Amino acid sequence: MTDSSIVKHVSYLKRRNSQESTITHRRGQLVRLSQFLGKPLLDATEEDLERWQCSLRVCASSVQTYSSHVSAFYAWAHDTGLLDRDVARDLVMPRIKRRLPRPIPEKDLEVALITSQYDAQLYGWFLLAGYCGLRASEISKVARGDFREADNGGAFLTVHGKGGKERIVRVPPDVFDELQMFMVRQGCIFRRPSDGKAFTPNGVTRAASAHLKGVGLPYTIHTLRHRFATKLADLGADPRDIQEAMGHEDLATTSIYMGGNVRRGAKSVDKLGAGLRTMNKRRPKRSLAQSEEHCQ
Repeated sequence: MTDSSIVKHVSYLKRRNSQESTITHRRGQLVRLSQFLGKPLLDATEEDLERWQCSLRVCASSVQTYSSHVSAFYAWAHDTGLLDRDVARDLVMPRIKRRLPRPIPEKDLEVALITSQYDAQLYGWFLLAGYCGLRASEISKVARGDFREADNGGAFLTVHGKGGKERIVRVPPDVFDELQMFMVRQGCIFRRPSDGKAFTPNGVTRAASAHLKGVGLPYTIHTLRHRFATKLADLGADPRDIQEAMGHEDLATTSIYMGGNVRRGAKSVDKLGAGLRTMNKRRPKRSLAQSEEHCQ
C-alpha cells in the first residue's frame, strides 16, 4: 500500500504544476525508499536515511539525483508541519566532477545527416540538435505553433525546456527549409508512425542512438547539442548568448564549452603576438654572438 505521505506530496507537486517527469521520478524514488525502510517515511531517522544512501549501488550522479528527491520530500514535510525537524537536512550530497563536452566531429555529423535522410523525422531531430542545440526532451515537444517565421528567412522557435522553462532559439534558414514538410501538421510535429502520438523523450533518444550505433558512430543525440555549443564558441559568440541558446541555468555550465575551445583561444593568442614582427623591424638585428657579448 502506498505511503499516505507520498500521496499528499504528489498532490502538492501537481498543485505546483511541476513537470510530469519530476512527479513520476519523485514518486518512484519515494516508493523505493519506503520499501527499503519497511516503515512510513515520516518515521525515518537521520540514521535510516544515511543507511539508505550507503546502500545505493549507482554512480555518484545518480546518488545525487536520488538524494535530491528525498531531501525535497523531507523539506516539504517539515515546512508543512508533518515533521518537527527536517531529518534529511544533513544528508550528504556527492560532489560531481565537471563533465567535459563531447561534441560529435563534423565528419561524423555529416555521416549522421546523410544516413538519416531516409527518415525525415530522424533527420529533423539531428538538425534541431546539431544546429539549434535542442535536447531530446525538447525535440519531442516541438509543435507547429512554436515556430515564428522571420521576414529574412528562417524562424524563431519557442523551446519548452527543463523545469517548464521556455527559451527562444534561432532556426537558420537552411534548417527551417528542411523542416518545411512538418509545417502542415498541427500540434507536435514529430509523431510515432505506429499510433500517430508524439514521441516521448526516451523514444527520441533510443531511436537516435540506435541509428548512430547502426552506422558505426559511438555518439548520442546529445553530442550533437554539444557540437552546437562548441561551434558557436568557435565562431566567437558571446558566452551569454550561448548560455541563452543552450538553456543553461548557470553560466558556469556554458563556460565548460568555452574552456575546452583551444582553437579559439589559440587565435586570440596569435593576435596578441601579431605586433611583435612589426616591433622587431624597428630595431637593428643582432646575432647570438653579439647578444652574448653584450651580456658579459
